[in-house]
Amino acid sequence: MLSLLIIFMLFGTLLPTMQKMQQTLDDKQLRASAFETLHEAAKIIKSYGEIQGERTVNGVIFSWDYHSELCVRYKNYRSLQETICLE
Repeated sequence: MLSLLIIFMLFGTLLPTMQKMQQTLDDKQLRASAFETLHEAAKIIKSYGEIQGERTVNGVIFSWDYHSELCVRYKNYRSLQETICLE
């Protein structure tokens, strides 16, 4: 009976908590890569005058463009479009 309670506690509370922590970490890693892409894009704009481009990091495509503001777009692990812009 005690082992059943331990198994229930493990899968009922710890596993969902671990999954949520992993999702949060994945979101933060993608966001960090997006800001890194913005930095690289700013260097490319200043050096070569290009106004759009792409960068792939760990299989995720980060597309950037510069019109009135510099924006990067990517799909997160839930396949939702994310956009980060800087003026």
